Amino acid sequence: MTRWDSYEYDELVNNLSDYSKDVMGFRTRMYGESREAVIKELISLDTYMEKMKSTPEGREQLTEEGWVL
Repeated sequence: MTRWDSYEYDELVNNLSDYSKDVMGFRTRMYGESREAVIKELISLDTYMEKMKSTPEGREQLTEEGWVL
């Protein structure tokens, strides 16, 4: 089970759009894709952020980009 499993489909695609904009600088639009594909993309972003936070360099970069850790 993931943290995304309890969200409704519309919430998932909206969160993905906002989250990818914040992380990657562009909006990922997946409305119409399967729920599983949207959750997979959200988990991918979560994994990326966790890896960034796991190193001093990554934390420094995130802080410079305005993330509050």
